[in-house]
Amino acid sequence: MFDRVLAPIKSELQQAQNILAKSYQIRAGHLGRFARLVPGSFHDIIRPALVLLSARIFAPLNSQAVALAAVIQFIYLAARIHRNVRECPGPGDPTDGYQFPVLVGDYFYSRFFTCLCDYGVVKYLKPLSGIICEMSEGGILRVKSEDGPPNADVLKQIVYKETAILFGGGCRLAGHLAGASEREQKALDRLGTSFGMAVGLSEYAQETNGYLEEALLALTGLPPGESRDILEQLILLFQKQNAGLAVQVG
Repeated sequence: MFDRVLAPIKSELQQAQNILAKSYQIRAGHLGRFARLVPGSFHDIIRPALVLLSARIFAPLNSQAVALAAVIQFIYLAARIHRNVRECPGPGDPTDGYQFPVLVGDYFYSRFFTCLCDYGVVKYLKPLSGIICEMSEGGILRVKSEDGPPNADVLKQIVYKETAILFGGGCRLAGHLAGASEREQKALDRLGTSFGMAVGLSEYAQETNGYLEEALLALTGLPPGESRDILEQLILLFQKQNAGLAVQVG
Protein backbone atom coordinates (compact mmCIF):
# COMPACT_ATOMS: atom_id res chain seq x y z
CA MET A 1 0.00 0.00 0.00
CA PHE A 2 2.77 2.46 0.90
CA ASP A 3 4.59 1.53 -2.31
CA ARG A 4 1.57 2.58 -4.37
CA VAL A 5 1.32 5.95 -2.61
CA LEU A 6 5.05 6.52 -3.15
CA ALA A 7 5.01 5.58 -6.85
CA PRO A 8 5.78 9.17 -8.01
CA ILE A 9 9.17 9.04 -6.24
CA LYS A 10 9.89 5.36 -6.91
CA SER A 11 12.95 6.13 -9.04
CA GLU A 12 14.54 8.42 -6.46
CA LEU A 13 13.77 6.02 -3.63
CA GLN A 14 15.54 3.30 -5.59
CA GLN A 15 18.54 5.57 -6.13
CA ALA A 16 18.76 6.14 -2.39
CA GLN A 17 18.48 2.40 -1.79
CA ASN A 18 21.29 1.83 -4.29
CA ILE A 19 23.58 4.13 -2.30
CA LEU A 20 22.76 2.13 0.82
CA ALA A 21 23.10 -1.24 -0.89
CA LYS A 22 26.60 -0.45 -2.14
CA SER A 23 27.73 -0.03 1.45
CA TYR A 24 26.39 -3.43 2.54
CA GLN A 25 29.09 -5.38 0.73
CA ILE A 26 32.58 -4.97 2.21
CA ARG A 27 35.75 -7.02 1.83
CA ALA A 28 34.88 -9.18 4.83
CA GLY A 29 31.49 -10.05 3.32
CA HIS A 30 27.90 -8.80 3.37
CA LEU A 31 27.10 -6.81 6.50
CA GLY A 32 24.06 -9.00 7.10
CA ARG A 33 26.50 -11.67 8.29
CA PHE A 34 27.62 -9.45 11.15
CA ALA A 35 24.51 -7.58 12.29
CA ARG A 36 20.76 -7.77 11.90
CA LEU A 37 19.92 -5.25 9.20
CA VAL A 38 16.45 -3.76 8.87
CA PRO A 39 14.34 -6.00 6.59
CA GLY A 40 12.36 -4.66 3.68
CA SER A 41 9.56 -2.91 5.54
CA PHE A 42 7.92 0.37 6.42
CA HIS A 43 11.12 1.40 8.21
CA ASP A 44 13.14 0.71 5.09
CA ILE A 45 11.43 3.48 3.13
CA ILE A 46 9.65 5.97 5.37
CA ARG A 47 12.60 8.20 6.32
CA PRO A 48 14.06 8.46 2.80
CA ALA A 49 10.54 9.04 1.45
CA LEU A 50 9.88 11.93 3.83
CA VAL A 51 13.19 13.56 2.92
CA LEU A 52 12.51 13.25 -0.81
CA LEU A 53 8.94 14.50 -0.58
CA SER A 54 9.95 17.43 1.63
CA ALA A 55 12.53 18.53 -0.94
CA ARG A 56 10.20 17.84 -3.88
CA ILE A 57 7.64 20.33 -2.57
CA PHE A 58 10.07 23.13 -3.42
CA ALA A 59 12.27 21.91 -6.29
CA PRO A 60 12.82 18.98 -8.67
CA LEU A 61 14.71 16.16 -6.99
CA ASN A 62 18.44 15.95 -7.68
CA SER A 63 21.38 13.80 -6.60
CA GLN A 64 21.92 15.84 -3.42
CA ALA A 65 18.34 15.26 -2.26
CA VAL A 66 18.74 11.54 -2.95
CA ALA A 67 22.02 11.52 -1.02
CA LEU A 68 20.41 13.29 1.94
CA ALA A 69 17.66 10.65 1.94
CA ALA A 70 20.34 7.93 2.08
CA VAL A 71 22.22 9.79 4.83
CA ILE A 72 19.14 9.91 7.06
CA GLN A 73 18.68 6.17 6.55
CA PHE A 74 22.35 5.50 7.33
CA ILE A 75 21.87 7.29 10.65
CA TYR A 76 18.69 5.34 11.38
CA LEU A 77 20.37 2.02 10.57
CA ALA A 78 23.37 2.78 12.76
CA ALA A 79 21.19 3.76 15.70
CA ARG A 80 18.84 0.79 15.26
CA ILE A 81 21.70 -1.71 15.12
CA HIS A 82 23.28 -0.23 18.24
CA ARG A 83 19.89 -0.29 19.96
CA ASN A 84 19.42 -3.98 19.17
CA VAL A 85 22.73 -5.05 20.74
CA ARG A 86 21.85 -7.34 23.59
CA GLU A 87 23.00 -6.42 27.07
CA CYS A 88 23.90 -10.05 27.85
CA PRO A 89 24.20 -11.99 24.59
CA GLY A 90 24.20 -15.74 24.71
CA PRO A 91 26.46 -18.11 22.77
CA GLY A 92 25.80 -18.81 19.14
CA ASP A 93 24.69 -16.26 16.58
CA PRO A 94 27.41 -13.57 16.25
CA THR A 95 24.84 -11.06 15.02
CA ASP A 96 23.45 -11.02 18.57
CA GLY A 97 26.78 -10.34 20.26
CA TYR A 98 28.58 -7.13 21.06
CA GLN A 99 31.48 -6.55 18.73
CA PHE A 100 30.12 -7.15 15.22
CA PRO A 101 26.87 -5.15 15.59
CA VAL A 102 28.67 -2.26 17.28
CA LEU A 103 31.25 -2.19 14.49
CA VAL A 104 28.56 -2.33 11.80
CA GLY A 105 26.67 0.51 13.47
CA ASP A 106 29.86 2.56 13.62
CA TYR A 107 30.47 1.75 9.96
CA PHE A 108 27.08 3.17 8.99
CA TYR A 109 27.83 6.35 10.92
CA SER A 110 31.06 6.70 8.95
CA ARG A 111 29.21 6.04 5.69
CA PHE A 112 26.81 8.91 6.36
CA PHE A 113 29.77 11.28 6.61
CA THR A 114 31.33 9.90 3.42
CA CYS A 115 28.01 10.30 1.60
CA LEU A 116 27.78 13.95 2.67
CA CYS A 117 31.25 14.55 1.25
CA ASP A 118 30.68 12.61 -1.97
CA TYR A 119 27.56 14.59 -2.88
CA GLY A 120 28.64 18.03 -1.74
CA VAL A 121 26.31 18.41 1.23
CA VAL A 122 28.87 18.35 4.02
CA LYS A 123 27.33 21.63 5.26
CA TYR A 124 24.73 19.46 6.98
CA LEU A 125 27.31 17.64 9.11
CA LYS A 126 26.87 19.93 12.13
CA PRO A 127 23.06 19.70 12.42
CA LEU A 128 23.14 15.96 11.75
CA SER A 129 25.83 15.47 14.38
CA GLY A 130 23.62 17.31 16.85
CA ILE A 131 20.74 15.00 15.98
CA ILE A 132 22.94 11.94 16.56
CA CYS A 133 23.93 13.28 19.98
CA GLU A 134 20.25 13.69 20.88
CA MET A 135 19.52 10.15 19.66
CA SER A 136 22.33 8.78 21.82
CA GLU A 137 20.95 10.62 24.84
CA GLY A 138 17.58 9.04 24.12
CA GLY A 139 19.18 5.61 24.04
CA ILE A 140 20.85 6.21 27.38
CA LEU A 141 17.54 7.33 28.86
CA ARG A 142 15.80 4.23 27.48
CA VAL A 143 18.38 1.82 28.91
CA LYS A 144 18.27 3.66 32.23
CA SER A 145 14.50 3.16 32.28
CA GLU A 146 14.54 -0.56 31.48
CA ASP A 147 14.28 -1.65 35.12
CA GLY A 148 10.62 -0.71 34.95
CA PRO A 149 8.13 0.75 32.48
CA PRO A 150 8.82 4.48 32.02
CA ASN A 151 6.04 6.93 32.80
CA ALA A 152 4.30 8.67 29.92
CA ASP A 153 6.45 11.80 30.03
CA VAL A 154 9.72 9.86 30.08
CA LEU A 155 8.52 7.61 27.26
CA LYS A 156 7.67 10.64 25.11
CA GLN A 157 11.11 12.08 25.81
CA ILE A 158 12.73 8.80 24.75
CA VAL A 159 10.67 8.63 21.55
CA TYR A 160 11.38 12.26 20.73
CA LYS A 161 15.13 11.80 21.03
CA GLU A 162 15.48 8.33 19.54
CA THR A 163 12.96 8.63 16.70
CA ALA A 164 11.16 11.92 16.16
CA ILE A 165 14.15 14.25 16.03
CA LEU A 166 15.61 12.40 13.03
CA PHE A 167 12.26 12.58 11.21
CA GLY A 168 11.97 16.30 11.87
CA GLY A 169 15.59 17.09 11.08
CA GLY A 170 15.51 15.13 7.84
CA CYS A 171 12.42 16.99 6.61
CA ARG A 172 13.80 20.37 7.64
CA LEU A 173 17.20 19.86 6.01
CA ALA A 174 15.53 18.61 2.83
CA GLY A 175 13.52 21.81 2.70
CA HIS A 176 16.63 23.91 3.26
CA LEU A 177 18.40 22.06 0.46
CA ALA A 178 15.50 22.75 -1.92
CA GLY A 179 15.16 26.45 -1.08
CA ALA A 180 12.32 26.49 1.46
CA SER A 181 11.89 29.63 3.54
CA GLU A 182 12.62 29.63 7.27
CA ARG A 183 8.90 29.47 8.01
CA GLU A 184 8.47 26.53 5.65
CA GLN A 185 11.46 24.74 7.18
CA LYS A 186 9.82 25.08 10.60
CA ALA A 187 6.62 23.62 9.19
CA LEU A 188 8.59 20.68 7.77
CA ASP A 189 10.31 20.16 11.12
CA ARG A 190 6.96 20.14 12.89
CA LEU A 191 5.54 17.75 10.30
CA GLY A 192 8.43 15.31 10.58
CA THR A 193 8.70 15.51 14.36
CA SER A 194 4.97 14.92 14.86
CA PHE A 195 4.93 12.01 12.42
CA GLY A 196 8.09 10.64 14.05
CA MET A 197 6.46 10.80 17.49
CA ALA A 198 3.54 8.79 16.11
CA VAL A 199 5.84 6.20 14.54
CA GLY A 200 7.95 5.91 17.68
CA LEU A 201 5.01 5.68 20.07
CA SER A 202 3.40 3.03 17.86
CA GLU A 203 6.35 0.76 18.66
CA TYR A 204 5.26 0.96 22.31
CA ALA A 205 1.58 0.42 21.39
CA GLN A 206 0.74 3.96 22.53
CA GLU A 207 -1.89 6.39 21.24
CA THR A 208 -0.69 8.21 18.12
CA ASN A 209 -3.69 10.08 16.71
CA GLY A 210 -2.89 13.37 18.43
CA TYR A 211 0.55 13.52 16.83
CA LEU A 212 -0.81 12.51 13.44
CA GLU A 213 -3.31 15.36 13.64
CA GLU A 214 -0.42 17.72 14.44
CA ALA A 215 1.44 16.43 11.38
CA LEU A 216 -1.60 17.06 9.19
CA LEU A 217 -1.92 20.56 10.60
CA ALA A 218 1.75 21.25 9.83
CA LEU A 219 1.09 20.32 6.21
CA THR A 220 -1.19 23.33 5.84
CA GLY A 221 1.85 25.57 6.20
CA LEU A 222 3.45 24.10 3.08
CA PRO A 223 2.82 24.91 -0.61
CA PRO A 224 0.06 22.77 -2.16
CA GLY A 225 0.86 20.22 -4.83
CA GLU A 226 1.45 16.54 -5.49
CA SER A 227 4.21 16.08 -2.91
CA ARG A 228 2.16 17.63 -0.11
CA ASP A 229 -0.77 15.45 -1.13
CA ILE A 230 1.43 12.35 -0.95
CA LEU A 231 2.61 13.32 2.53
CA GLU A 232 -1.01 13.65 3.61
CA GLN A 233 -1.81 10.24 2.13
CA LEU A 234 1.11 8.68 4.02
CA ILE A 235 -0.08 10.10 7.32
CA LEU A 236 -3.68 9.02 6.75
CA LEU A 237 -2.61 5.55 5.62
CA PHE A 238 -0.43 5.14 8.70
CA GLN A 239 -3.39 6.18 10.82
CA LYS A 240 -5.80 3.86 9.02
CA GLN A 241 -3.61 0.80 9.39
CA ASN A 242 -3.46 1.16 13.17
CA ALA A 243 0.29 1.59 13.13
CA GLY A 244 0.88 0.32 16.65
CA LEU A 245 -0.05 -3.16 15.45
CA ALA A 246 0.53 -3.06 11.69
CA VAL A 247 4.02 -1.61 11.35
CA GLN A 248 6.82 -4.15 11.29
CA VAL A 249 9.48 -2.90 13.66
CA GLY A 250 13.01 -3.10 12.28
